[in-house]
Order: sequence, then structure tokens, then C-alpha cells
Amino acid sequence: MAKELYDGIYSSHKLVFVEKIRRNLEFYLKDKARGIRILGQEIFFKADIDDLAEVLKEIKKNPEIEVDILTSINKYIVEKKCIVLLNLSSISNNFSMIIETALRSPAGNTETFAAEYNKLIREINAIYESAAFYFEDLQTKDRQFDIVIRSHIIDGLDAFDTYIDAEDDIITKANIDTRISVIPFYSITRKIPVTELISKISRFDYNAGIFPELCFCIALEELMQLKVAKRIQFIRMLISELSRVANHLSYIAKMAAIMDSSIALSHILIEQERILRLIELVTGSRVHPNYIRVGGVRKDLNEEKLKNISSGISQLFQKIPKIESMLLDNAVITNKLKNKGSADRQTVLGCGVTGPNLRASGARYDLRKNRNLLLYREVSFIVAVGKYGDCLERLYIRFREIYQSIKIIEQLAGLMPDEHIRKLINLSELDIPYNRMVSSIECPHGVFKIYFEIEGSTVLKLVVMGPSRNSLYLAQNILSGSAIDDIELILASLDISSGEIMQELPA
Repeated sequence: MAKELYDGIYSSHKLVFVEKIRRNLEFYLKDKARGIRILGQEIFFKADIDDLAEVLKEIKKNPEIEVDILTSINKYIVEKKCIVLLNLSSISNNFSMIIETALRSPAGNTETFAAEYNKLIREINAIYESAAFYFEDLQTKDRQFDIVIRSHIIDGLDAFDTYIDAEDDIITKANIDTRISVIPFYSITRKIPVTELISKISRFDYNAGIFPELCFCIALEELMQLKVAKRIQFIRMLISELSRVANHLSYIAKMAAIMDSSIALSHILIEQERILRLIELVTGSRVHPNYIRVGGVRKDLNEEKLKNISSGISQLFQKIPKIESMLLDNAVITNKLKNKGSADRQTVLGCGVTGPNLRASGARYDLRKNRNLLLYREVSFIVAVGKYGDCLERLYIRFREIYQSIKIIEQLAGLMPDEHIRKLINLSELDIPYNRMVSSIECPHGVFKIYFEIEGSTVLKLVVMGPSRNSLYLAQNILSGSAIDDIELILASLDISSGEIMQELPA
């Protein structure tokens, strides 16, 4: 029974591999790791703060575990206690783990709390270099910098501040501070009914709101061991690919605006409007879809809507090559983009970057292929990979992925199973015993991951681990040595979503 439930999600050999890693952790870490569990394809366990450095050293150096990337560090407050979540991953072995530890200092005491947190970050930084990005430098605003760019606005929100040291017109050091994105958002989503959270979670990604919804619902389905109908999976894939196209068109529009290519920008906005209308046709909304449901979707697709989608996608396929030619065949534009913000494969991996920004640097990693998300194994597409990892390559990869998505949508529309969709469960009557769950999905910016704790029909705690913070850390690295005039271009080329940067307001 269990095998039948999981066959559509994971291959058996991957489950066996993750179980082997769990046993290795138990053997090598012994009592330093508590409550080692497999959550989906993630491994979760707790470690005491005094043992954490030793645990991380063992995890990184041990060839039988081989986890060499720190993807994110998140913290949240529970009963005046700060909980820190470390997200580690292995691209080569295609699995992740989350380690939970707790600070001893009460969150209400700002001075001791910050000191202990920064001490922890220093210890992690000695093992994983990327931890430096999570260091809380409370004195940044009091220092003298050559250039200070306050409140970089992304998607209409003040996302971060940028502090620059420069010699002549070349940046010698960049420091990106995300403290202005620290808001009491997670406090709003604490102890919230599942039905209410589904309608709010899309706010974590303003350009592709369907992905947070999908990620959360997949996690609940895995927790409940709920088998989802093939037609539902196809509809979810279809709306996901439409949203991916819309996000990439928005990205290309930003790049065209920075390049002062007004003609190309006009064409892009027309095509973006075409896709947004298709998304609205399916979900009833453009920004916050509120469309995915646990075990299903809010509305089925009829034949007329499928024909409209196929027609709209066909028209887009005819227009995109012209837009691509306007930008990538223009020597002036390509010269502005080439060799700007370059990052090699190792640098990008070390920053924990995923998605198109990683693939532009030569790493062929896409969860749709690597983990067989939904039913992507039943459609044919090739993961686009670049080589040079500069602004030009990142723009090129987005065009390639738009063509991919068009191909996937055409296949889905033609292969859509003729099944009757029924409401499977009443979410308000859920009675799940206290549990934790982790889920990941490939969104247009990279790997979007959520961790949550649930009891009954109420989500007690939700932590979002989006890919944009890793892209910011990469930006902080590659801005050094770049020209001051290229700051906006490099930041725009990384496709940073402000909703993913938001962190919980500390005491």
C-alpha cells in the first residue's frame, strides 16, 4: 500500500538512498543528533547548540554523507526562545537535511540574544563559508561607505539596503542588508487554519504565487499519504508552467527596461498580458491564485479553456523568437550583458543558489527532473544549461525555459486525462496529530522550500526557505570587482523575489 502511494512521487531507489543516509547519521552522530526522521525527501533532526559545530564537521567531511552546501539559515521565536533551522543540501546526491537547534538566550534580551546568535553563525561560518551572509551586523548603518543605496525596491516592496565600498568606479566590497524585510509576517501565519493559510501563502512569491500554494499542498498530501488523481496532477503542472512563463516574461521585461530597449519591452508586455489572461482564465486571479487545494484544485478545466490555452500558447510561441532576436541579436545589448556579474559553477553552488541562476553557470539541476515532481516524468523536455554564468547567460536561460514550458503545456493539453474530479476531504475537519513536514518545489527563481508544524487542522508554525536569499548572497559576491553602473543590471539578472526574503521580526 505504501509503495503504491509513493510510486507517483519518488522512485524506490531514492527512498532507499535517503534511508541509508539516515542510518549513517545515526551511526556517526550517535547521541549528538536527536529524532532523526525522513520528511518527504528531506532528513530532519535536532542538535544541541554545543554539539552543532561537531555535527556539521562530521556531516561535511564524511564521504558517506557528503553534504557540502549550506542553503539557508532561518530563525523564529517560540515562547521567547529562538529556534534556528539550518538547511543543508547535496546537489550530487540530490537530497537535503534540516537541523534544528535552539539558542539559550531569551529572545527578549536583544543584546545577549544577538551576541549568542552571531557566535553561532561564526561557528557555522568556519565550516560553511556561506553562513557569513546570515551574520547580524547591527552597526552597518553607522559605518562610513562610499555608496549607500537604501530600500532597493523589488516587486513594489522595499527589499534590502546595499552598502558599497569603491575605488574610482569599481566596487571593492558590497554588503547587502535585508533587515528592512524583517516583518511580523510569520507571526501572522502562526497557529492558522489550513484553509486560511492556503489563501495567504501565495504572498511569499508575488510573481509566481501558484508555487507556494502547490508546495504546501504537496507537503500535506505526503503527510496524509493521499494519492492525487492524474488529471489533477496534469492541471497543476499546466498552471505551474503558465506561471513560470509569466515570471520569466516579467524578468525579461525588467532586463529590457534596464537595457533601454523600449520596442522589445512593448512586445514583452503584450505577451505577458496574454499569459496573465490565461492564468486568470484558469484560476480567476493573476497575482494570488488561491487555486491549489489539498488533493485537488479549486476548479476543473473544461475543453473550451484547454483550447484557449493551446491557442494562446501557440501565439506566444510565434512571438517569443522575435523578442529574443531583438535582445540577443543586438550587439549593443549583448555587449552590455556579456561578462557582467559572472559566477562560475563552484561559486554559485557554494552560495546555495538554485534554479535558472545555477543552470546558467553550468549545473544541470532541476527538481522537475531530479525528483520527478508531480508527473513531469510523463512529459518530454530538456533542462537548459548555460556555461558562463553572466548576465547574458542568465537572460538566455530564461528564453530557453520559456520554450520548454510552452512544449510542456502543449503536451499536457493534448494528454489531459478524461477523469471526473471529486472533492476528497473537508479541510476544516482534519485531525492530524502533531507533526512536522518539509516540501520542495522548482519555482521560477529556484528551489522553493517550506517547513511547517501542524496539529489538528491548524498550522502551528510556517518557515519559508526561498531561493532569493541565496541569490542575494551571490550578488554580494559578484558585485565585488564590478562597475558601479552595473549594480542594477546584476541585481535584476538574478531575479530576486522580495516575498521570499521576508523574515520573522525578532523580539
